[in-house]
Amino acid sequence: MKTITSWVLMALSTVVLAQPVPDSPPKEHEFKLGLAAVTSESGYIGGKSQNKVFPAIDYQNKRFYVQAGDMGFNLVDEKSWEVDLGLGINLIGDTERGDSRLLQDLPKLSLPLNAFVSAMYKSPIGVFKVKHNHEINNKHNGNSSSISYAAPIFRGKWLVMPQLSYEHYSAEVVNYFFGVNAIDATAEIPAYSTGSARAVSLSVLALYEMNEQWSFVGNLQNEYAGSEISDSPLVDDDQRLSLFAGFLYKIF
Repeated sequence: MKTITSWVLMALSTVVLAQPVPDSPPKEHEFKLGLAAVTSESGYIGGKSQNKVFPAIDYQNKRFYVQAGDMGFNLVDEKSWEVDLGLGINLIGDTERGDSRLLQDLPKLSLPLNAFVSAMYKSPIGVFKVKHNHEINNKHNGNSSSISYAAPIFRGKWLVMPQLSYEHYSAEVVNYFFGVNAIDATAEIPAYSTGSARAVSLSVLALYEMNEQWSFVGNLQNEYAGSEISDSPLVDDDQRLSLFAGFLYKIF
């Protein structure tokens, strides 16, 4: 089995892992450590669902944070607005292609590291967020932009947050994960190149504060890919369902 790194980062990137609830005061210094698991379907032809267990880390020191697969710095932190800069991983597809034997002869993929800028607006009707990523470690030199809306629902110690997201990927990103160069093409896997693509995802985040030290976080997400992705000979499904769950312990 290949490295689990890409699956760990993909799981964390779908979850606002232990983020403060809207309008809560910022933490000066906080560190949480825990254990999490993810199961995710593969959209690649012949790909297998992946089930992984891994450590979960949540750290914040004033405006600096390591959270949800991102390392960032909070430039603006007001009651309604937040603006962040940072580094993170944003995966449209997994780097192992679902460990598919049908695709094992294709060139290997690596983790693209992105620089990002994001802005979040906390309104009375929910949380709106826009984010732009640009790859900086010369894997595909592409970019992506997203806009999302989340509606926090409080029930006692529970926070449940349905979210709708729309993401646009540049052609470089799409062809890196789903394109096929002519030199790598075969009778079963023809050459394929396309332009930019879109994806829509629906998710539900659940956060439960068990006590002052322990918390539970879970996320169920279904992603719907556009035709530019689903038409690729590497893909056999335009949907991908994933489930994430973890427990965190507050160290300080």
